Amino acid sequence: MSRHSHSMRVDPTDPLVEAIRRIAPTVVPGDFAVTHIHSIPGHPNVWKITLRNAFHLIAKQHVFAPLARDKAHDLLDVEQLAHARLCGAPVPRLYAVDTDLDLVFFEWCGDQTLDDICQDSGESDYGRPAVDAFCRIQSRFHADTGVFAPRTFPGCHRPDLVRSWRRATQPLLRDVPRLAERLSGPVGADRIARIRKALSDLLGDLGRAAPLPGPTDYHARNIVINPADRTLRFIEFSKIGWDWPERRLTQYTTANGAGRPDGRFCSALTPALATHYASLASEYRAETAVEIAARLDGHHFVFHLLAARSLLDALRDPNHPLLNAWRNPVARLEQLRRILATPLSTDPDTSQLRACFRRQPLRRPDPWKDGSP
Repeated sequence: MSRHSHSMRVDPTDPLVEAIRRIAPTVVPGDFAVTHIHSIPGHPNVWKITLRNAFHLIAKQHVFAPLARDKAHDLLDVEQLAHARLCGAPVPRLYAVDTDLDLVFFEWCGDQTLDDICQDSGESDYGRPAVDAFCRIQSRFHADTGVFAPRTFPGCHRPDLVRSWRRATQPLLRDVPRLAERLSGPVGADRIARIRKALSDLLGDLGRAAPLPGPTDYHARNIVINPADRTLRFIEFSKIGWDWPERRLTQYTTANGAGRPDGRFCSALTPALATHYASLASEYRAETAVEIAARLDGHHFVFHLLAARSLLDALRDPNHPLLNAWRNPVARLEQLRRILATPLSTDPDTSQLRACFRRQPLRRPDPWKDGSP
């Protein structure tokens, strides 16, 4: 379901709706009354507003804003700071903030998201625009590290990132036999040992890389698209934290169709886009394009391996809540296997890990034979 589609009329007597109706016309030039206010299913604190001149706005209430009031990570202050610093970048225009009601009024940018586009059409036409937009945004955060770092949300500092990375990824090493056998077939003990060693090395390399400040809420539903003019905008900048840009980009460009009966895993990234991203990112970071491409490949592999592990865990319990979000689990496992088997770079270590998830005919040379890591 789209973030902004299938909207529903609201109760006009609701005090908050009445306040939105009163404030909305004052945040844009002109004298146009509100004609419609619609709530967004699945987002009880977001409304689409239509003015008499057919102009649209989005209003969002930050329900947790009072908990961060007057702190360095104040949600309303950080949102305004981010949009001011990202002015000219592919983000919605922020029109106004009402601190009494914790409301923020944004430019409306479309009724679909990257997740919707991938689910409905399977097109990857928005992959390159998404990569270009991401690099513009991330380069601004990189340039303004000194401004954003003090605004880091609690639990999103650099030491927190390292701890959460280790906690999330270490179980992968234990579960290698189950993952490899379930997704690609029987695996011998020697081969398992080599996979574990290569995966351990990859996780260590990724975890030691330098993170950058940026948004913490990164997924394909936070890229809003207007198919009419083929523009896209990144949204949600009220929480700032430290993370690796390649992990952000991986998750921004991975659609999972959560909650849809026909939902599927789909990555908008391709080897060509990975090369393109690495070239752009190397312009503002002290790393080579080859290093950056390899890191993107690694994060892409690990993220989808974690998804496969979560899905296999959920299949042990038919009532597991994840199965309500990720329908068609058998089909999804095959989608994940294909994604895991597709390299994004020429990095030999990640490519050999990916080869373990490729459906291989009998007599095909084992990528983990003698001489492999």
